[in-house]
Amino acid sequence: MRSHGWYNLPPFEYDREKGELRTVVEVPPLPPGEGRGEGRSRADKAASITFRTRQGRLEASSDGLGREELRRTARRVFSLDLDLDPFAAALAGEPLVARALARRGGRILRAPTLFEDAVKILFTTNCSWAATRGMVTRLIAEAGVDGRAFPTAGRVARLSVPTLKKKVRCGYRAEALAQFARRVASGRLDLSAWERWDRPAEEIRAEILAERGFGPYAAEGLLRILGRHDFLALDSWTRQKYRQLHPGLARSTDRAIARRYARFGSFRGLALWLELTEDWHAAEEQVWP
Repeated sequence: MRSHGWYNLPPFEYDREKGELRTVVEVPPLPPGEGRGEGRSRADKAASITFRTRQGRLEASSDGLGREELRRTARRVFSLDLDLDPFAAALAGEPLVARALARRGGRILRAPTLFEDAVKILFTTNCSWAATRGMVTRLIAEAGVDGRAFPTAGRVARLSVPTLKKKVRCGYRAEALAQFARRVASGRLDLSAWERWDRPAEEIRAEILAERGFGPYAAEGLLRILGRHDFLALDSWTRQKYRQLHPGLARSTDRAIARRYARFGSFRGLALWLELTEDWHAAEEQVWP
């Protein structure tokens, strides 16, 4: 859950005392032919989801999603579809990997939808975490169902660029967000193609980079969330944290990072991330950020 900051970004909410992670989603309409017309009645409704562990098992409950919907959401949020055995086998003997896997690390927390992940990544570019939280919170309030659920692409697509700039206050990202949401809502951009494991990571990276506002950091950060770790997703925070752990000249940081993690091959990005975030999990009382 604490693989990165998403757990601390609305609509996610972490209740440490209860050991619960909660979020809110818009209830999707049922496919045609299912539910005897229930699909229409489900429109414009938000559903809360609560995740917890009990006796070593993950439990998920919701006030609006069916059993299979909840199961699919849980599998996506906790990256349960990822097979970490190749990672463990290929890098056996690496203390960093052993420690991470021992604490069940290696899986990256995801949002219930890739659209939410992508927008949040866009909102992390060139700004502080506080600014990211502010933009996400205002977008949910402006376009989310009941002001609680993260809005779908269709809902965001209805907002004009001036509205995004004024109400969400996302600055230069407004035009990129509007264009991205409209492409997804219209079907011109099929985000499921970015989740296909039979496609090379380089190909998907190129497609993400082709979207307005998504630079190398955003593309590679989104790939990390998708479980593709071929790239390093470097930004100011990762560079600074790396130099805290491995002092050296700032101008050579990127080259030093590339050399250090080259041996991890297609898992180089995960190895980097696990090392940089290891102190987040060093003591039970530590909670990031």
